[in-house]
Amino acid sequence: MFRILGLVASLFICSAQSAWPEKPIKVLIGYAPGGSTDVVGRLIAPHLQQKLGQPIVIENKPGGAGDFAAEMMLQQPADGYTLMLTTVAVHAINPGLYKSQKFHPIADFTPVALVCSYPMILIGSPQTTFKTMAELKDLAAKQPTFYSSSGVGSPGHLSGELLVRGINANITHVPYKGGSPSVLAVMSGEAQLNFATLPAVTPQIRGNKVRAIGLASKERNPAVPDVPTMIELGLPEFDVGTWTGFVGPKGLPQEVVTKLNAAVAAVLADPVVRQRLVDEGAEIRTMSPADFGAFMRAENVRWVKVVRDAGITPQ
Repeated sequence: MFRILGLVASLFICSAQSAWPEKPIKVLIGYAPGGSTDVVGRLIAPHLQQKLGQPIVIENKPGGAGDFAAEMMLQQPADGYTLMLTTVAVHAINPGLYKSQKFHPIADFTPVALVCSYPMILIGSPQTTFKTMAELKDLAAKQPTFYSSSGVGSPGHLSGELLVRGINANITHVPYKGGSPSVLAVMSGEAQLNFATLPAVTPQIRGNKVRAIGLASKERNPAVPDVPTMIELGLPEFDVGTWTGFVGPKGLPQEVVTKLNAAVAAVLADPVVRQRLVDEGAEIRTMSPADFGAFMRAENVRWVKVVRDAGITPQ
């Protein structure tokens, strides 16, 4: 009798998983509207909705450089109806920055699908005129100079600290509550510098609202082909970027992971979506869930070392 009941329960669970999704899917983003993760998420959400046949509801939950959204997601059932569009910060930078997190940055998550990566770009206020690192250092020696970021421990903060150490300049970090406010600070002249993710500031660069100074990558990007790399500007090995991908809580059913990974891959194969992402400065990167998990682990090892070697600590 118990065997029969167990078999019936097993069949019911398998049927429920195979029917996924049967209701709207919530996707948490740990950053304010207007940042790169938000831009990418809202760009692909309507297409993903078409593939899965259910609404994709984006909810911005900024705080703790993405950790707050992760904490919220991990409190939800591992049923595929609450996911997170995560970044390198949660799984690789924050573990090196903070003494502890309220979760394990790798073991508590189910990797689902990597979406894309994009470089950081150094932008300057329109009121500034420096073009070289020597001129920036000279500016910082003459007057108070500030760089804004989306928050302590963000990739922009990490990039800024690497810049300060690289040119040995007196530039002060000012964290804001999100990428958009930190970019607005540069547009208004409240801050002179900012390292932003490229998709978040491509419109402002093209609209001459901020000055594009240098890409924190090894190669130039087709979205801003005339912008030199930080390496070209004299800072060797200055390669800092971020990435965006879907994760769920630990224990997400394999059937859900497989179906969602395939849906994301199909969306990213769409020529219109691909061109939009490339135009924004993103590099499309599709992986199997297993490969994405291995990628996350490798990123964790890499960036924890970078953060600790650079001596970056919370402010």
